[in-house]
Parts: sequence; C-alpha cells; structure tokens
Amino acid sequence: MGLQLTLDAADRLDALLADSGGSPVHFREAAKVLVRAARVPDVVARRLVDEVVRADARLHWRSADEVGRPGAAPARLLEEAAFCVFDLETTGMRPGADRIVEIGAVRVVALEAAGSFERLVDPGVPIPPAVQRLTGLGDRAVRGRGPVGPSLDAFVRFAGDACLVAHNARFDVGFLDAALGRRHGRRSAAPVVDTVALARALLPARRGRFSLAALADRFDTTVTPCHRALPDAQATAELLLALLGLAQERGARTVDDLVRLCRPRARPAHDRRRLAEAAPRAPGTYVMRDANGRALYVGTAGDLRRRTQGYFRGGVQPRGVERALGAVDRLDYAEAGSAFEARLDEIRLILELRPSANRRGVRPERSAFLRLSGAVPRLSVSATGDLPPATDALPGLHLPDVRVGPLGRRADVERVAAALRLAYGLRSCRSARPVEGTCLQGRLGRCLAPCRGGAAAAAHDEAARAVWRVLVAGGTVPTERLRERRRRLVAGLRFEEAAALRDLEAALRRAGRTLA
Repeated sequence: MGLQLTLDAADRLDALLADSGGSPVHFREAAKVLVRAARVPDVVARRLVDEVVRADARLHWRSADEVGRPGAAPARLLEEAAFCVFDLETTGMRPGADRIVEIGAVRVVALEAAGSFERLVDPGVPIPPAVQRLTGLGDRAVRGRGPVGPSLDAFVRFAGDACLVAHNARFDVGFLDAALGRRHGRRSAAPVVDTVALARALLPARRGRFSLAALADRFDTTVTPCHRALPDAQATAELLLALLGLAQERGARTVDDLVRLCRPRARPAHDRRRLAEAAPRAPGTYVMRDANGRALYVGTAGDLRRRTQGYFRGGVQPRGVERALGAVDRLDYAEAGSAFEARLDEIRLILELRPSANRRGVRPERSAFLRLSGAVPRLSVSATGDLPPATDALPGLHLPDVRVGPLGRRADVERVAAALRLAYGLRSCRSARPVEGTCLQGRLGRCLAPCRGGAAAAAHDEAARAVWRVLVAGGTVPTERLRERRRRLVAGLRFEEAAALRDLEAALRRAGRTLA
C-alpha cells in the first residue's frame, strides 16, 4: 500500500475511533471503513487493518481482534508538563510536495524554558525567491547543511515525549508528519496544541488577527517573530506561557484539557463527512445539493476529495457556505483534465444553476470580463451584458477579438487589466485610434504609444499579441516586469506609487492562477 493511501486509511480509522468515543473497534468494522464493502474475508480484513495500524502511531492493536488508540498515559498537569514548541521554515505551503528548510524549537518544562534546538536543512531544491525574501534564507545559506533526515531524527530526540506546540499547527505538523512518513513510514503520535486555536478559544472578545506577530505584540513578548524558525518558536513559547495562565483560569488542569480547548466546536456538517468519501483525487468541480436536488453551492478543486473533506472536518466556513453545509444532502462530482478546465466548468455551472451560496450565484451577470479588441488593440473590462458577440477581428494582428471570464468583481478585474496594460505597455486611452501627442502615459514610459506609428506601433502590436496568448492559451503572467518597475520606484523613494504597483502585481498573480 502506498504511503498516501496508508495515511488516508489511517485518517479514516482514526475518525472511526473518534466516533466510537475512543472505544476499540473490531477489525471487521475497521476493514469495512477501509474498503467500503459490506463483507470482507477475515484473512484479507486482518491483513489490511494490520498494515495500516503498523504504519501509524495513533493506532494500536488493543487485543487480538480489536483496534484502538495506544493506552492513555497518566494525566500530565500543566505546571509539570513538558512542551516542545517548534516552528518550521519551508520552500512552500504543500507538505507533500515542498520541503523543510529550517527547524527551530524550544523545550518548556514545568512552565520554564529548558533548552533550544536549531537546524538548517538543505532541501535539495532551489528556495523560491518569495521564501528567500520572507526568511532571508537563500540557497547559499543551506548548501552543504545536509538532508532533512538526520536533523529530523535529532529534533524527535529533542522533543522526546513532550506535547508538541506550534502556531497554526496544521501547517507545521503537516510538514513534520510528511517528513516522518517519508523517512520512517510513520507520523508523530504526540498530542498537539495549536496556539492559534488556543488564543481563539481564550480570547473570544478579541477583534482582529491571530497571527503570531499580532499576538506577540498583544502579549509583549521579548522575542519578535521574524519568519525564522528559532525566533518564531521562542515567541510562540512565550505566547504559550501567557495562554496557559488564561487556560488555568478557565479550569484547564492537564495537557488533555488544553488539547480539548483547541478543538473546534462540533458542527452539524461534521456528521455528513461520509458524503466526501467517494470524491476522486483529481481536479474537477463539485455541486452541493439539498434533499430536493437543488444546487446550494458550486466549487472547484485540484484534489476533489481533499477539498470536500475539508468542509466537514475543518472550522467554520463563510456564512453562505456554512448555510449550504447545514442543508447538504449529496455531493455531485465531475472530474476535469486540468485545474483550468475545472475552473471553466465551475463558471458554466454557476451560470446554469445559480446556487445561492456562491457570491456570483444569484447575479453572475455582475461578474466582469477582460476583452482585447479594436483596430489598435485595447484591453478593456466589461460586464456580460455589455459585450457584443466576440467575432470582431484585431485587424493589424490577424487575430480574433478575445474575451475571457467571468473573472470576478469588476473592481478586481479592473486591477488585473491595469496590471496587464502596465506590464506590457498597452494603451489605456479610450479612442478607437489614438492621436499622436495626446498620450501622457507614453511620455511617462507606461505605454508603448502606438500613436507615434512606425516602430512604436509595431512594438505595441507585438505586446498585444503577447497579451492575446496569455488570455487565450493561458501563458505565464509577467509579474517580473511589474516587480522590476516597483524596484525602480522604491529606489527613487516613490513609495506610494510602489505600494499601488504591489497591489496590481498581487491582482495579476491571482488572475494568473485562473488564466493558467
């Protein structure tokens, strides 16, 4: 059984044990969850269950026939307990694909710091520029530091039997478990405390963000988080000690009490998680329907099973989606060949079904389109109702008029259009044929000024062809052009213009995920 299949199966068994209140379950019942069949031969059932149990530290054979969780350790009082507060810096956001770059940890015993741990790791792949800017860690800093395996083993020894603590623990523990799975075929069985969830539970009246930086400022920690593993772990440790005092005021006495405080409140949608079990691990669209078959919500995902399971396992969703989850009776799935194809299917379904929980569901015609048209090509934004059939030609380019969308709210699409015009030097004037000498944007170097004719007009036509390819074929969006222009503005101390350009760049990156 492959690693990913084993982890998925272990998650299903762990959910089964949670439903049983922690009581052991017979291996035949466990096998039914794994293979989703009414009857499984005992020999096959025992072999399947045993393979999953041996690969996951959360599971244990409680008897010859029953699977449960490992025997509970004696309750650890908060004032005596050991905590390993840790933070990871990584090459990206995906535990299964991206890699650990740095590990930092602080061990807290009896409410006092009792040691620290810090390791740099060579991920074996280039560190993306965005991560380098965020952390200050470049490829040269980690070259020759060795692979993650030995550092991971050293971290496990440092943590020992302590309760693991992290800020936004789902991210850090996800990477930790993925690395442990690749190295040892098992994941961590230690209890986990998430300081984000703990702060939300203990500070219900707080309005605003629960980021590490915001909470460190709120509790005036001596260490300032800076997106490096050890300083962030040290700040989180100080935050933990402050929250422990609040938790004790709420009646928490043991580590188990603390873990329970971190758990999200039970939601009615949790009981419907079986609806997501049949979802394929493939890109596509899904439709939530009520008992009468009415469409409540339409969505798209690169991994349909992971996305839909998240609705029933995770925290509270946006208000409209939460209402849909309260009424959902079935989920319909449709696989797609790519994420882009799935996005187009989603748009079509929203226009056709008009689901009430989608922001564009009730009035999809309010969503905006990008259009490239005109004798001297111009990129514009229009609503669906404003567009004539897109059959006009771009005369100078020998290309058809093109429109793409709907891409979202008009204000957002206007920012995307402005970013594309600036990145490629397309004209922004509204006249059908611009007149030479009237173009301020050309004088400022923001437009290629086709009104000048000759080489300038040819350069503008070539830029329009490049934009056409982005819109039609999903080419790479040119954020680097904007980034270079932003650097020049910063160097010239034109910070307000640089900030505005940064917002345009962000809008273009978001649109790039749709156009890709």
